[in-house]
Amino acid sequence: MTTNDNSGPKRAASSPVFLVGSRPSFLDILGSHPSLPEGRAEEKEADRPETKGAPPEADPLSQHSIRLQRFAKWLMAATLVSIFCMAWVAWSIYELHDFALRQAKSVSDSIEISRLAILAANRRAEATEKTIDLATETSRSQLRAYVSVLGISTQNAFEKNMASSVNYKNAGQTPALGLRTVTDAMIISSSGPDVKLPRTYSTSYGGDNEPTSPLGGGIAASDSINKTFKEAELEEFRAGNKTYVVWGVIYYSDVFGRNHYTRFCRYFRNGEASHWNLCQTGNDSN
Repeated sequence: MTTNDNSGPKRAASSPVFLVGSRPSFLDILGSHPSLPEGRAEEKEADRPETKGAPPEADPLSQHSIRLQRFAKWLMAATLVSIFCMAWVAWSIYELHDFALRQAKSVSDSIEISRLAILAANRRAEATEKTIDLATETSRSQLRAYVSVLGISTQNAFEKNMASSVNYKNAGQTPALGLRTVTDAMIISSSGPDVKLPRTYSTSYGGDNEPTSPLGGGIAASDSINKTFKEAELEEFRAGNKTYVVWGVIYYSDVFGRNHYTRFCRYFRNGEASHWNLCQTGNDSN
């Protein structure tokens, strides 16, 4: 019969057990070594840090979600800031556009005011020029020479060499320059109240401009008209069947360089040499 003897040699300490896929620590290896005393192993075991109650490792998926939430918040804040900036830019553009419109209107108003001012200045200049022209013309009209016919006198009436004189005067305040007198006299037939002139003198002088003495203001002068008539014409004139007519024109210039004329026509009939009549035509001047 065989019995178990407990006094036999001690069985060697069981070797440590490791889980498949786990990595043993250095202390585990030392603690399981047969040559390491038990006390030393316990010491090493005691030096291990406590792992009980340690928080479990964070889930990577939850960390990613947290980051996405933070990014979304930041993105919303950036979006709000962008909207605010865009609104501020739009408002600034509107204000700038409104300011530009006001400036354009102000410039347009300034241009219109300047245009009206220029027109007003032009009108004033035209009015001033017209006033000056009117004053100048009035001064010329007041100072210029005016040669008018005073009358006609006849000598040796009813004679063959019947002569007449044209009396005229410068009624102006300045001399009449280059004065020329062109006259004629004739016994003509006339049945009506007026006479028809054989010819009419022009309003402008067409002859040679010979130097003559000026006729001063307020000075009178006369030119004679000498004609020799036939006896038959004188008989008709004495009988009142014909009319004796004297007509002509006086040309002259004033000191302002303007040319003037004075045309005249006088007649009498029935042998009344003392009664001269004005012709209906041929008496005008400028």
